[in-house]
Amino acid sequence: MTHLHKSQQQIQAFVKVIGISEFPAIEALEIALRHPSFIYESNVDRETKDLQEKAYRRLAHLGDAIIGAIVTDYLYERFPESTKGELTEDKQLLVDKVQLSKFAIELNLPEFCLLGKSLKGKPLNEQERLFAEMFEAVFGAVYLGLKRDFSQASSWLIDRFLADVLDEFINDEEDDEENFEDMSLSTRDYLDMIGLEDFPDYGWAPGDDDD
Repeated sequence: MTHLHKSQQQIQAFVKVIGISEFPAIEALEIALRHPSFIYESNVDRETKDLQEKAYRRLAHLGDAIIGAIVTDYLYERFPESTKGELTEDKQLLVDKVQLSKFAIELNLPEFCLLGKSLKGKPLNEQERLFAEMFEAVFGAVYLGLKRDFSQASSWLIDRFLADVLDEFINDEEDDEENFEDMSLSTRDYLDMIGLEDFPDYGWAPGDDDD
């Protein structure tokens, strides 16, 4: 089996992973899955390498911008009472490099992407920035494959990734609030709760500063 034929099979397998039928932007997807570390180890002339890297970086830039717009729109719609500062904070949680690299792993990008030999053996947790950028590039290709339809691209990103992560954040915040309320018990209630009913109440409560 030739390398070209194998690559085509990989691309078609990845199209099934992203779940968009009759995906038209195959060339963009090939660009997104070819990391610059692989490009500069390939046996092509320097001008071709530079052009391929430029195409990859442009696609990642497009994906980054559209992801940001989708997340902003999604948070604006879902949390009508949130302030600008709260929306900005939530957005940063959803689009930071750590989170995007997790999306890349969920999409099984490490299996399908082409990396240089120097990067192949590294642990995934040491390549968060790399896979975050590759996810942006792949999403740029998805956006082009959906003919720049913002609504369809938004649905794909939200349904596949954002909704579950945001629900986790909300649940974590609610747990933190409940824990804080537990720490706000009166001194007497707290002593009773831990079985020290007869211990003298000196006015201290859990959560008070040591000083």
